[in-house]
Amino acid sequence: MYRRAQDGTPVRGDLADGEPLLGMAVTGEPREVLLRERDREAPEPPEDGPGRADLRIECQGPGPADACPPKAFRPAEEEAPGIGDAVDGCLDGSGAEGAFIRLLMKRLPERGHHFWLIGGAVRDLVDVGPEAEPNDLDFAGTLPPLELRQEIDDWSVDAGLGDYRALMSRPSLVVHLSRPEQGGGSRILEYKALAVTDFLFPAYGGSLTDDVASRDLTVNSLYYDHGRRLLVDPTGEGIAHLRARPRVLASRNTERPAGRSALVLLRFLKFAFRYPDADLSRLRDWAATLPADLPDRLGESDWRALRHSWRSCVPDEGLHRALEIAGFLGPAAVALVDRLTAEARA
Repeated sequence: MYRRAQDGTPVRGDLADGEPLLGMAVTGEPREVLLRERDREAPEPPEDGPGRADLRIECQGPGPADACPPKAFRPAEEEAPGIGDAVDGCLDGSGAEGAFIRLLMKRLPERGHHFWLIGGAVRDLVDVGPEAEPNDLDFAGTLPPLELRQEIDDWSVDAGLGDYRALMSRPSLVVHLSRPEQGGGSRILEYKALAVTDFLFPAYGGSLTDDVASRDLTVNSLYYDHGRRLLVDPTGEGIAHLRARPRVLASRNTERPAGRSALVLLRFLKFAFRYPDADLSRLRDWAATLPADLPDRLGESDWRALRHSWRSCVPDEGLHRALEIAGFLGPAAVALVDRLTAEARA
């Protein structure tokens, strides 16, 4: 169903000059480089690392969904009646912007690549139904970010969006299309290539089962294929956790940078506020693996991202409750929340 692209795009599991390929990354130039075992402990992508043309690639890696169990694939309308019409309505109501997203949905599969709606929109459409009215469309896919950035620039002209510009966030490798007159603040889509989490920096070239390890919660790890009207639940737990009463909040995240772990902890707070009766025991188990001195391992760029996330995750009246949740999650969460609440109260 989801065959890997036949355009030469490498994936995790291929061989590069006989060595296992673990993924790809983007350097500061920017340039795509191939990653192997020697890069696992590097703090940044190797600026002089090899590109695709520098090594002989043997395509032995899997397709993006090969590792998913059969039960991971669900007819979307059976699991979330009205999901297709709800997404269509969102696109139709967005004028030229929605038309452009439809163009991506059409052209990426024509190139042999795959494109899924992911995150809050899918979660809410499965949980609440079409009345959730999604307006935050995040996507995951198999096309590498630098290629998509170029394609978006080219296709946006065709779609009558010539004054828009595709940008890529270096810290996250998220590609987005923004209105230039608003300084990039208004985004009509965000896209992230399927991730791998073996490195100390963002990397991609993985499968759906690799990508869920870069997501915060299982309930946010549902992938909706609008063309096939198919819902994919790679963890096998996302739908069940969302529909359990009380809901179960759990994480499969294995990202290595300390800043990412801290951001995931704040996301735990956000959803503990959203679902006050949720079972948090799996989150406590996850947080127990973090070092108690987590805040001391963070750089200034991490703190900037955390302060921004804190404002969106914790309501002004929720400081006391945030401390309670942190106490349940363990020492790393307490140390992080103590520092952020002290700043909020200052």
